Amino acid sequence: MVVSATPRNARCPCGSGRKFKRCCAELADTTSRTALAHAAVGQRIQAWAGEHHRDALDVAWAEITGGREVALGEVDVQLVATWIFNDRELRGGGTPAERYSRLDDLDADERDIAARIAGARLGLMRVARVAPGLWIELEDLTREDLVRVVSHGVSAHTSPGDLIVARRMDGPRTSSLWGPVGFVSPETGPRLSALLDARIASSGPEEGSGALARAMHKASMEITILLSVALRQPVMERQAA
Repeated sequence: MVVSATPRNARCPCGSGRKFKRCCAELADTTSRTALAHAAVGQRIQAWAGEHHRDALDVAWAEITGGREVALGEVDVQLVATWIFNDRELRGGGTPAERYSRLDDLDADERDIAARIAGARLGLMRVARVAPGLWIELEDLTREDLVRVVSHGVSAHTSPGDLIVARRMDGPRTSSLWGPVGFVSPETGPRLSALLDARIASSGPEEGSGALARAMHKASMEITILLSVALRQPVMERQAA
């Protein structure tokens, strides 16, 4: 059940037993408006980067696709685009999202949202509890804490125990997820574990607390490829050859 399909007089999908209109309806409405505002800022980040850093974006696209002509589905395109704008640094430092958030002519709200988008790094999280169509309670393995994030779409398609790769976007009122979410499967799980173990080992023992978060950031391109069926298949075929 998703919030948009929940009648106001029906029982709330969070499991409280109360009517939706007297429980989570206000949260759902606020979350929807917030998500639209975030998406609008995300689109402006992409438009600005396309205007001012087109060559760098093209290089990043070629880098993650291996310079091949690849037929990507909508989710794969979102995965790649989020990596390009959130993780791939431009010459001189800073990702496109970070650069945009520092522009002098942004108003306070735009700057705040852009900065929070820029700070949404890849994280490894285990689903603890779910209110379908409302929120997910996550054990954030990268930040080593438990957090409740609002999510209409993802919460309707996940279950306790699922392991996901997602970008946690902190907010003034509540946390949410930014960009597409990757579900760790029996196929991708061992590869992800080996990749992260190798990154942590190469960093040395001085990394200490937060080693997993740093490893995921450093391996963000490889993780994005692993989550994309269209991108990882050629890699697996080359490794098997």
